[in-house]
Amino acid sequence: MKYLYAMAGMLMLLAGCAAAGSYTAEVDVDTYVSQSDANQSYADSPVLWAASEDGTATKIVYLSIINLFGTQSIFKPDQIESATLTLDAVDVKNGGKITAYFMHGAALDTMTWYDRADYDSSVSSSAVEVEDTGSYKFDVTDIVKKAVETCSDGCPYSIVLVAEDDAEVGFASSESDEGDKPQLKYETAE
Repeated sequence: MKYLYAMAGMLMLLAGCAAAGSYTAEVDVDTYVSQSDANQSYADSPVLWAASEDGTATKIVYLSIINLFGTQSIFKPDQIESATLTLDAVDVKNGGKITAYFMHGAALDTMTWYDRADYDSSVSSSAVEVEDTGSYKFDVTDIVKKAVETCSDGCPYSIVLVAEDDAEVGFASSESDEGDKPQLKYETAE
């Protein structure tokens, strides 16, 4: 009889691991780099700036995500049903489009413009039009699926925010007193 209870318990545990779930991933490091202050690191900044000028990015935001896919039993990209990155725009000097991209590896808090890491321009969200302060949601499902494909064994990954259209937008960082800090949530399928 104890054997049957043990087997039933194991089956329940396995079923629970395979069930759908909702997860919030923690941001380890949030920073930005600036072309005009190319030697400066901004990991302690309360505002994360994304900007472009004449079609070229001049300030780029990096969000290094703590990878817990393995402990969440997420090993295949198709397990991710949806993923949303929520950011609070706290200062909009010039409205415009912001796009999120995947980057393999961690964004370090010492990163500057000169040693910034390259992101994968083939894996992105749709551009989000930011015209005023407030909360904005980015559909980063493809980015999180790519992160699972690339980093299911626990390697770090980052989400990179790049401005278009001469936009200059400041988002609340984890150091900010105004607005909510960046938040990544994803849903898994059964």
